[in-house]
This record gives sequence, C-alpha cells and structure tokens, in this order.
Amino acid sequence: MNNRVVVLGSCSVCHVFTSPELPARGETLIGDDYHIVVGGKGSGQAIVAQKLGGDVFLLERLGDDAYGRAEKQSYEEMGMHTEFVHLDTKTPTGHAGIFLDANGQNKIVVVPGANGQVSCSDVDCLRETIAGAKILGAQLEVPLETVDHAIRIAAALGVRTMLDPAPVAPIDESLYPCISIMKPNEREAQLLTGVPVTDSETAAEAARILLNKGVREAVIITLGEKGTVLVTRDTERYFPGIPMEAIDTGGAGDTFAGALLAALSRDWALEKAVCYAQCASALCVTRISGYSATDKAEVDALFAKVYPQYLS
Repeated sequence: MNNRVVVLGSCSVCHVFTSPELPARGETLIGDDYHIVVGGKGSGQAIVAQKLGGDVFLLERLGDDAYGRAEKQSYEEMGMHTEFVHLDTKTPTGHAGIFLDANGQNKIVVVPGANGQVSCSDVDCLRETIAGAKILGAQLEVPLETVDHAIRIAAALGVRTMLDPAPVAPIDESLYPCISIMKPNEREAQLLTGVPVTDSETAAEAARILLNKGVREAVIITLGEKGTVLVTRDTERYFPGIPMEAIDTGGAGDTFAGALLAALSRDWALEKAVCYAQCASALCVTRISGYSATDKAEVDALFAKVYPQYLS
C-alpha cells in the first residue's frame, strides 16, 4: 500500500521554561524547571505521522551543528526518509523559547535559523517524490514563497495537500484552490477570516469563508479542549474534545496534524481521520512535550475506546 507522506518541515531546538504562571509584559518570574527538547511544527508533524504508520519523506534544513546532526540521525533511526533533510553549513539549527505555566498553557518565541533557508529549489528536487505521495503537509515556519511553491507543485501533480497555517500569515488568495485541506486553530482561523472564533458555530462560519476562498475539500478547525469542527462543501460536523488532564498543551496541534496526515495516507474518510487525530492530540497533552512520545498502540487503543463505530 502506498502511504507516502511528504512533509515540508521546520525544526527548532526548544528551550522550555516552566513556572506557576506566565510572565506579563515586563515581568520577571522565578521558574520551576528548565529542559531542552527538539521540536518545530514540521519536525513534529513528520515524527507523529511516521510513528502512526505513515511512510514519511521530510524536506527540512538543519544547521550542520551538534543539534542538527543528532536530529537527522534520530529521524533515520525511526525509519523516516532523510535524503532531503539538509545540513546547512552557513546557518545554525533553529531555536525556540517556550514558557509553560502550571495549567499547561504556553507562550513561544521562535528564531528560524536554517528553517529560513528552505528554498523553492529544494522543493524542485523533491518533485518526483511528491508525485508519488498520497498527501503533502506544510506549515508556515519556512519561507512563505517555498510553501506556496510546494503546494502549487503538489496540486498540479494531483497530490492532496494539507496546510496548517501556523504561525499565521497572509496567504496569497490564488493559493487557496491548491489547498485540499486547511487546518487552523481557532486563533488562526479568526486572523485569516476576521470571524471571532469562540465555539463550534463561529468556527463553522470561519470555515465556510475559507472554503469560499477556494479550499478544495475541507477546513478543520481545532478548538483545543473544546474539540474540532470539520466543514466540507456538503457537511458540517462538530467533534467534542476528549477529556484529559492537561500537563502541557505544546505539540498538541502538531500531533493532531501529524496523525491526520498518517490517517489520510491510509485513505481513511475525513471524519474517521479527524477522530483519530483527536485521540493522538488528547494523549499528547498528558505529558511534557508529548508529540515525541506518540505511541501507535496507545493511540489505537484510545481510538477504539472513544470511537468504536469506526472499527468495523
């Protein structure tokens, strides 16, 4: 079975600071803990998609430094295809500062580093690999012109595309018809449409605007612990959140996206894929920086428990 997933990715070394609450502007707090994890939206989504059964090809630029070399090796060890993971000799691996409070909420600052060097020519070298894929996933942590180029190439080749518009940025209006599936969270959907997204109804309203802009198949808006809204041209579905005790919400959105890519690479229907992604995301928030600990057996078990109707 062809379950190839191509991810146009980014990677950042994440410096995580925890404290009882997040500092206000100009405020200094004494924290509880500090640790380093390697993250980034593209990297996280690719790792989750691989762990959940996708055959992942990752396009990414890392610095030719200790962090970059170690991360590329870790991709190889988990079975990911890394021939398009480049070690950049001129620019260091990207870094991020993550500030995490006792309720699992976070604030994040990212310095792109080598992520900013992913180019359209890099994408061109990947053309044949994209042509053989089930789906291409992209985010906005690499240059916008590169993302635009990759999505247009995939669409021209008849390959399904999924855009996670984060960190949110203006999108060329002519790109929307090349996007098969768009997956913003509530804030991103609001900034892209002007609709204040506070619940499932306003999420559906925002989703319809994005569909009217040209998104081909579906808009999926994640609402955190409130759940997910799926809107196609024919249907609207709200999936309530799965109750979990959140320890760290960081990585939940990327886990959702990676699980969605893996499920769609297996030709699952959109509704089933969304439910599977909700399970993966729900488990992610129960651990610190949890997407790297994604376990297929654990996700499959929760999926069977919460959504038994999809097992037949």
